[in-house]
Amino acid sequence: MLKRFFGPTTRRTRMLVGLLLASLFFVLYTTQAGHANRPGEDFATVVHGRPVGKTSESALEKIEKLAKTDQIALLELCLANYRNHYTDFTCTFIKQERINGKMLPKQVVDVAVRQQPHSVAMSWRTVDEDGNALKMPRADRALYVEGMWDNQMLVRPTSGLLQALTGGVVLRKPTDPDVLEATLRPISSFGLDRSLANLLDVYRQAKDAGDLTAQFAGYVKVGDRDAIVLKRLLPAKKDYLAATTIIYIDLQYLVPIMIEGYDWNDQKFCTYLFKDIQFNLDLPPERFTPKAIDMNNP
Repeated sequence: MLKRFFGPTTRRTRMLVGLLLASLFFVLYTTQAGHANRPGEDFATVVHGRPVGKTSESALEKIEKLAKTDQIALLELCLANYRNHYTDFTCTFIKQERINGKMLPKQVVDVAVRQQPHSVAMSWRTVDEDGNALKMPRADRALYVEGMWDNQMLVRPTSGLLQALTGGVVLRKPTDPDVLEATLRPISSFGLDRSLANLLDVYRQAKDAGDLTAQFAGYVKVGDRDAIVLKRLLPAKKDYLAATTIIYIDLQYLVPIMIEGYDWNDQKFCTYLFKDIQFNLDLPPERFTPKAIDMNNP
């Protein structure tokens, strides 16, 4: 009986085995995808860099309503979604900042970020996407892993001479004054979730002080990404860095893919753009070592 049942020519067997394998694949896939778009779930998720499912119409309506009526609640929703669904990401990060009254050159950086422990690896590009040469900052590699190297970052000087003098790597606290001469935000604060948390801190502070004006600024395309636009207006107080902050929230990923800041003279002083984001790549700890980004050990 068993031989007959498992015989290679049994049509019933082939059908049963095929159905069993299909069922197993479906169970494994939906488990791996975090049960994407189960009944009652509104947002897309990402598995190994690939979006799964889509943001529902009801969720999009909720996002727009919050953008118009309660931007703090919207940013809280984005932060909770990030923490529940994303473990790491890579992207091309493009930034330009004005520091001490001087607009610094545009920088294009290949970035990898891991949530636990908070880890950031940065490699600066020498040319932009159009092939134009970029003026390089003082360092062309940076690595930060929370809890490592006494919570200091590793930096590789751009200058070949300084590389020779320092052994190719320098240890710096992310908040050292000399570091902050070249950036408005330390590497320890870098990340999409930390950007959301920072935005929320200022929103809440301004709301508590009665200073907050929040405006819905419609929808735009940022590259090929659909985004909803939030605008935050603040009075001229020393507590605030920007008069106007414009935040572009990706409608699929629910993260800020671009942030722009303007001073009280309506002059732009910072632009941060996150391009080609890929989430949940299972980046290993080895991705956040000096060797992985062509740096020497300290």
